[in-house]
Amino acid sequence: MHYAQCLAGMAFSNALLRITHPWRIKTARRSRQGISLTAAPMRYIGRMSFGTTRGAAGSRYAQIARFTGLPAAGEEGLVKTLCDKINETLELPTTLKNFGIKEDEFTKKLPSIAELAVGDACTGSNPRPITPKEMATLMSCTYYGKEVDF
Repeated sequence: MHYAQCLAGMAFSNALLRITHPWRIKTARRSRQGISLTAAPMRYIGRMSFGTTRGAAGSRYAQIARFTGLPAAGEEGLVKTLCDKINETLELPTTLKNFGIKEDEFTKKLPSIAELAVGDACTGSNPRPITPKEMATLMSCTYYGKEVDF
């Protein structure tokens, strides 16, 4: 079991989980349930990395959407469609508010959660660097169901 646990840990450490894992794990520690809204971090990663030297993520997400036959115009549209399909397929609520998190609890804990998520080791593999302020904005947009436009 020890060897299996070590191998699993090594695989996990090399998986390049980007900001999606810190997003979930840090909210789990600060709320009653872990929040696994993959779409918002994916959209942030994919949408904002087109045309950059580290920008393969957006094109890869678009390629996945094309491969699965999802309809959309342009790469950014494909990323959005893919993210929406993931939420729909997994039957995930589309906002953090819909998870039942109280607004006062969310706003009180947001700066701490954002700081911890950015400080997580997985965040270093994100194709686009993110600051605690940007992470807080991303989480806030997701709480209220607003489009992320930065």
